[in-house]
Amino acid sequence: MNRISIPQLEAFFWTAELGSVQKAADQLNLAQPTLSLRLRQLEGELASPILERHGRGVRLTRAGHTFLGHVKAVLDAYRELQKSSQAPEIAGVLRIGLAEGFAVACLPHLIAGLETDFPLLRPEWTVGTSAGLEQTLADGSLDLAALVDPIGLRDVRLSALGLQPNVWAIPAAMYGKTGETPHDLAHLTIITTPPTTAMYRLTIGWFGDGQQQPGSLCVCSSLNAALQLVGSGIGIGAFPAKMIEAYPLADTIKTLVSRPPLEDGRVFIADRATSDPARTTALIRVFERVTRSMEYFTT
Repeated sequence: MNRISIPQLEAFFWTAELGSVQKAADQLNLAQPTLSLRLRQLEGELASPILERHGRGVRLTRAGHTFLGHVKAVLDAYRELQKSSQAPEIAGVLRIGLAEGFAVACLPHLIAGLETDFPLLRPEWTVGTSAGLEQTLADGSLDLAALVDPIGLRDVRLSALGLQPNVWAIPAAMYGKTGETPHDLAHLTIITTPPTTAMYRLTIGWFGDGQQQPGSLCVCSSLNAALQLVGSGIGIGAFPAKMIEAYPLADTIKTLVSRPPLEDGRVFIADRATSDPARTTALIRVFERVTRSMEYFTT
């Protein structure tokens, strides 16, 4: 038995709509015998006739009326599937937010990727903490954002992108002179971003899991500046591994294999619930391609 095909359903739909095989063939830009063959093949798969002659044209049988409702639903879903699989033409200004650690490693590559896929797009970039960007997105001042461990605000739609490896960064001069556990590191100056940020929650959570609390916190609103403080020997901090690799003065910083390891960050692409999902899907493909080429995420 053959399977029912989309061309057969289209042939039936337009014949039913127009009441004429010839008119349906003209609508689909087909020869009339070709359309008639598709209708015969379709009826061969069904238990009851769905069309009958009426005057100079055709009309639906009772079974045909019922079948037409199912066909409309299938063709509507098929058109939506086609629409979602095609990259829309994205042009004009698009306000994009990036979590700072993600931006340091990925922004140049993202700019190039978007220029390749959407040459008419004019992205405006905002770099900040995920907590701040998520609120800005919810308020309508951003169109899209890459967030790390978002809170999950109402009206913000999240699409998972990948797991971002995090590691402890320590000054090169300290390498080999510290321990690896929360107890070993609690007496050092811990550099982090403000409370509610992903970095702060990661840092305090790691110490808390070891039933420790940092003795001295150096809170800095910029993740990039915080990494510079590590390189200057002020203290240690938890950062995305790829951000450390991209740091221009990487020889001033070493990474520490801690026990237990730091948790990976969960990176999401976020937009507002009312945003065009086809546009967001097309943009996510660029983010996925760029981060895959960089081997940014854990596998």
